[in-house]
Amino acid sequence: MQDTRHEPDFVLYFTVAILAAAGIITVYSASMTEALNHGHSASYYAVRQLIYGIAGFALMNAFMYVPVRWWYRLAAPLMAVNLALLTLVLFVGHSELGGKRWLGPGSFHLQPSELAILSTVVYLSFFFTKKVHQLYDFRRGVRPALFVIAVNFALIMMEPDMGTALTLFATALILLFASGAPVKRLIILLAAVTPVLVILALTASYRFKRLIAFVDPFHHPGVEAYQLLQGWTAISAGGWFGRGFGMSLAKTGYLPYPFTDFIFPVFVEEWGFVGASALLLTFGVLLWRGFRIARHAPDRFGALLAIGLTSSIAVATIINLGAVTGLLPVTGIPLPFISSGGTALMVDLMAMGIVLSVSRQSLAVEPEVERVAEEAAAALEAGGTAADAEADGRTVQRGLVYSLPQHLMHRRVPPSPSRPLGGSSARRDGRAASQGNPAPGNRRSGASVGAFSLRMQAQQRERATAAQKWRTASVRRDNGTPTGGGRPLTWRDRNQVQRAGPPADTKKRKDTRRRLFRKDR
Repeated sequence: MQDTRHEPDFVLYFTVAILAAAGIITVYSASMTEALNHGHSASYYAVRQLIYGIAGFALMNAFMYVPVRWWYRLAAPLMAVNLALLTLVLFVGHSELGGKRWLGPGSFHLQPSELAILSTVVYLSFFFTKKVHQLYDFRRGVRPALFVIAVNFALIMMEPDMGTALTLFATALILLFASGAPVKRLIILLAAVTPVLVILALTASYRFKRLIAFVDPFHHPGVEAYQLLQGWTAISAGGWFGRGFGMSLAKTGYLPYPFTDFIFPVFVEEWGFVGASALLLTFGVLLWRGFRIARHAPDRFGALLAIGLTSSIAVATIINLGAVTGLLPVTGIPLPFISSGGTALMVDLMAMGIVLSVSRQSLAVEPEVERVAEEAAAALEAGGTAADAEADGRTVQRGLVYSLPQHLMHRRVPPSPSRPLGGSSARRDGRAASQGNPAPGNRRSGASVGAFSLRMQAQQRERATAAQKWRTASVRRDNGTPTGGGRPLTWRDRNQVQRAGPPADTKKRKDTRRRLFRKDR
């Protein structure tokens, strides 16, 4: 399983380009009236979106050729910079619409909360790769990650920006599940956090009004539910094929800020049900290609990166579409690639650039084992301590992330002589390996990205060791005598086997294999 570079996933590449282009065109149509009312040209907001789109597209193409291992090295510094920006914006940030969320002078601003989602995904992917051997130890393998998530969530809530904070939390929760963290712990965590989120939603008056409007919008047609009702009116007016480009009535003063988070009703009014279905299908293609890249990633870090960044787009899309259709409370989350917002567009394009970088190293077939978890589990099963497993995991990570020789990536920890390989499941898996049939359960699932349990990893390691012993014993030229006593194989033994070659007597080789099988089992 070698990490070779090749062309990126062009299906994902052109899907992102189509979404970004559709967003710029839609912003131009939806913002014409608002720009003219403020004394600007009709294309004022569209030109700004185009400038951010060109910059983001250039960054996406640059990140596409940045090796994934660089993000592994930069994960901790990137998180430190992110926390510094989130703290700085609370003191010197630019205030607008009741929130202090932007940095920078003039009309071009940077929104650190959007960058927080990207940096959190990179850091959590790094953390769960480095701590894979401690994943079932909540104190050392999960709690530090929860602390980082909580700090980012708290800083974003202080701006305040509950929509972005919820997007970050949901994305982090998906990464926790994908990394293989115990599901029971995740359920307990979600049950504990839900009351806190409800309290945060009820304490602020404007959030409480949004909840009331969500529960019964027709009894609050004023300020609380006005935007939602106008969005519904625009969606219903679109019909099958829409009114046509630039012909929306909702944007002419009925729908406040129609080019931001409520841009989807304007799009549906102009392009109808057919256009809306095409847009949703395009988002579906993006998610499909992103998760497919994660399934074929060459290592754990790349798989978690692709899962997290693709999930962030999926979560933001679901929250936005749920809000404008009345399925979720209004949160102010922009529609990725479509809504006006320079920082959001650039961050989304940079995220897709990283996913495309992972696709340049993807494998032709889905990996059957996860090498980092396999080596750590093998060290524990062989009788080693957690420190030995941690050291072994770091060695394999260097082979994965820093491109050390291939034998470090695939080396096996020999079993302890005092611990037999036996057990009915081991015998069954051993027969399957000797016959060339894969044992059940060694194909990793898309949700867990190959994060098998320690028991499955140990069985897989036992199967590989047993098969290697049989192969070695069958080709050694020491009068047909197999290696005895379960003695661990050394590099010298393997070199001798390679020099000796297979014996001429096939029947003698088969008898030797049978005797060794009976003796070891």
